[in-house]
Amino acid sequence: MKRLISLLIVTAALPSLAWSDEPVSAVGPLMKLYQSGRLPAERQPAVVEMICNRGNEHDLRVVFDKVLAPEGMPEPLRLKTLGWLNDTAHTRKLRPTGDLGGLAQLVRAKNLTVATAAIRLAATLSIKEVSPDLRQLAGAADSSPEIRQAAIEGLAAIGGTDNQAALLKLAGAGQAVPIRMRAVAAVVEFDVQAAAREAADLLNHASADDDPAVMLDAFLEHKSGSAVLAQALPQAKLHADVAKRALRYMYSVGRNDAELSNVLSAAAGVVADPPPPTQDEVAELVREVLARGDAARGEKIFRRADLSCMRCHSVSRAGGQVGPELSAVGGSSPVDYMVNAVLNPNLAVKEQFVTRIFETTDGKVLTGIVIDRDESRVRFRDAQGKTIVLPVADIEAEAEGKSMMPAGLTKFLTKGELLDLIRFVSELGKPGPYAVQPGNTIQRWRVLVRPSAELTDAVPHLEQIRELLQNSNPEQWSPAYSQVAGVLPLDELRQGNQRTVVYLRGEVQVNEPGPVAVKLETGEPTHLWIDAVAFDDQKDCEVTLEPGRHQILVRVEISNRPAPGLKVQLTRPAGSTAQWEIVGGS
Repeated sequence: MKRLISLLIVTAALPSLAWSDEPVSAVGPLMKLYQSGRLPAERQPAVVEMICNRGNEHDLRVVFDKVLAPEGMPEPLRLKTLGWLNDTAHTRKLRPTGDLGGLAQLVRAKNLTVATAAIRLAATLSIKEVSPDLRQLAGAADSSPEIRQAAIEGLAAIGGTDNQAALLKLAGAGQAVPIRMRAVAAVVEFDVQAAAREAADLLNHASADDDPAVMLDAFLEHKSGSAVLAQALPQAKLHADVAKRALRYMYSVGRNDAELSNVLSAAAGVVADPPPPTQDEVAELVREVLARGDAARGEKIFRRADLSCMRCHSVSRAGGQVGPELSAVGGSSPVDYMVNAVLNPNLAVKEQFVTRIFETTDGKVLTGIVIDRDESRVRFRDAQGKTIVLPVADIEAEAEGKSMMPAGLTKFLTKGELLDLIRFVSELGKPGPYAVQPGNTIQRWRVLVRPSAELTDAVPHLEQIRELLQNSNPEQWSPAYSQVAGVLPLDELRQGNQRTVVYLRGEVQVNEPGPVAVKLETGEPTHLWIDAVAFDDQKDCEVTLEPGRHQILVRVEISNRPAPGLKVQLTRPAGSTAQWEIVGGS
């Protein structure tokens, strides 16, 4: 690997002899090596990634043709390469030379993860030849949700009369609510007025179980979207719970646009945003928090999905990366600071958490916390924790924003809930049940969304573990976080009152090899795998791990009665020199 890195550094700096009709390539020697057929398979990903990152349009064409060829590259590398080509097209504004219509064959690939990546690349490159396939996939009820979502977004990106007509049809009455919402979001890009009319009609017929997030995001990102939607909503008769869910989501992503907030608040029967508390009110709240606040109840409130606290903040190294890490905040800050931080989040925002507002050349408004930037692009995290890469060339204007946490979020809480929440946060880091944890429990889990019947009806065999779980699309997994003490509440994962089979995935980064003891604690039936090696019905096991990232996979059958939690703890057996870090984050 050291030899390969040296080769990459040297060759990337060397100019190549240009073909008479082609520009000089920054990766000419690498291209010769790649095309020679002598490059070992294990070194191909690093070489292909550098070609995508530094090569010219002719170099990209070579890689593009390899992606299309059935035997051109292994399937995992094909998937990664589609992503690298997409990143290059987005950030470097560079596309492979020649006719790119052949990508349509991958849009129809049996591997749905590859097909989804191909659709996204076709959208970024605006390959019109794939439009008929996208219209068919977007309208097919038997297409997977991921494929339909990508196809709808692709139709909007490619544009054209036929594609826009297909999207308007999907946004209209008669379609399933989730598809209508995605289609309305796509229509926002070319006709925000029509999208607002369909959104108002859709919300008028929606239930509180329908998640409006994807649709609201589109309006909130459009320069005039929230105002146009606010003007359309009075024509609808929104159910109070539907309006409340929309309002909660809007606040959870750091937005409280006055016009839209007022319309939704009125429909939800929620009072307007309260003013910041006075010093006397803060002092009184401190007394009430200490007298009546309950930290255990407060932790449950903190974890509530509708408040999205964990989307922005991490505790015990698990959770969002947008706001401050809170593991020790109670041990270093007085209760009155906590009261102000919750009720008046813009009072004192640390510099690293001040937002930036970007207005793009295509009329979108994006907000987030900047991670880093250079002369060509800005990387920032939005309120959902997603990392956005924005080319500098696409920025029309930029301004400083406020805290990502909007004032008024607590209006969805009762007085008692507010006291409990503040008491919980104020206890974090103090000696006791909310002390800073030693870091040997899995705090950040991934939960498989909609596991197939073959995974829920029976314990999977080795090939199913590898194909359906280890190598599955990352978008098929959603985050779940353990409580401060390391216990994952299984009741939060149960579907209604039914028995539910759940697949959980944790990760550990090993730096020094050696034996590691893994202890699983729960009262529910479980199966445990470490890197696809089964430890059936074992609550305690020991495994030798080599340097690198390893997966800990748990299949748990959650009963239809109140379920105990689940805790996985890693320790070092006597004599072991293993060094590791449990992977946290969002």
